[in-house]
Amino acid sequence: MATPSSSRSGADRCPGLLTPFVSADGAMVRLRVPGGRVAASTLAEICSLAGAFGDPDVTVTSRGSVQLRGLPDPLPRELITAIGDLGLVPSGEHDKARNIVADPDAALDDLVAELDAALLADPGLAELPGRFLLAVAGSSGPVLGEPWDVAIIDEGGVLRCDGGASKGGSARVLVDGRSVVVDRAAAAQAALEVARRFLAARPDARTWNVRDLPPEARVDLLQGGTACVVEAGAPPAPGPVGEDLVALLPLGLLTPTMVTALVEVLSASRGSSQSSSHLDERGQSTLRLTPWRSVVVPGGAAQAAELETAGFVTRPDSPWTILTACAGAPACTRTSTPTRDLAREAAPLLDPTGPPVHVIGCERACGHPARPHATSPTPASAADIVAAQRSPLRKA
Repeated sequence: MATPSSSRSGADRCPGLLTPFVSADGAMVRLRVPGGRVAASTLAEICSLAGAFGDPDVTVTSRGSVQLRGLPDPLPRELITAIGDLGLVPSGEHDKARNIVADPDAALDDLVAELDAALLADPGLAELPGRFLLAVAGSSGPVLGEPWDVAIIDEGGVLRCDGGASKGGSARVLVDGRSVVVDRAAAAQAALEVARRFLAARPDARTWNVRDLPPEARVDLLQGGTACVVEAGAPPAPGPVGEDLVALLPLGLLTPTMVTALVEVLSASRGSSQSSSHLDERGQSTLRLTPWRSVVVPGGAAQAAELETAGFVTRPDSPWTILTACAGAPACTRTSTPTRDLAREAAPLLDPTGPPVHVIGCERACGHPARPHATSPTPASAADIVAAQRSPLRKA
């Protein structure tokens, strides 16, 4: 979530706040958006900066954050200052540690904000690895299907746990198959205490996640924990959810046309019956980016047709619900395979009811979904992608 700016500029407030990845096609910057919560106006500003300095299409990641690609190297000071002033990098030291995924439920907004604020307030937690993932979920929340390290579950009534179900003002903190029930107000600190124990037990810099620790070290991460089995729900399918709309981004790309349509839809929905839970502290509409490369648009159900015309997917029977791809060439210099272009050619030929398929340009398989899926490595044509979906030998 955006943090209010101080009187200093973004660059002065966070010296060295942006460390870009540089390729032959320009620099890439990742902006972490904890829990995917972002004001619509902030997202519009991000997209405007992308178009002004690099590739105008913004990438939404599998952690509900965003990437700006094709940027100059070195990064212009004007860009660094503008990003800092948006409040998206409130601490340069903690930037890599701010990996929080969350269900796109307004009832969880306060837990996401509390977790992010508590993380930023602890200098020691800046040492968390960039792959360490914190999750905030509701009962059987779909985000529990992601590869998290520590999770907070609000109202976890359907969890099968030795300690019983959390109720009322309680939450459950989970790590490595064990959980404890705590007061909801204490959940953020309880989760971060696990993160501190992880750092204390971490033997080296290549130990990225809880699952990388030896079993005897993992046992001590959660004091008083009891065995717990997580039941994750299915990610929200594209389409209306009450007055709101789940709008999928094909290939995770948010284009200028799509952003313009979002702004227009949100302007049209203001003053309607949308609840105040859709507004942030400044009275602006809150969008929720999801780990499944979609965006929950408050009050957007009535304008689904307009958003689909702009490029969003708003129907659950679209092939884009089962098709993903890494950046590929020319955006990534590790491959000569134009994965996204081939995915676009293959989309009309795929079975939307078949297994998901992920197109990759090299062995790193970047951007792959957490769900079971087939892979299409370095395809030469759209036909190779179709064949991968139909071949059990290609399943990951």
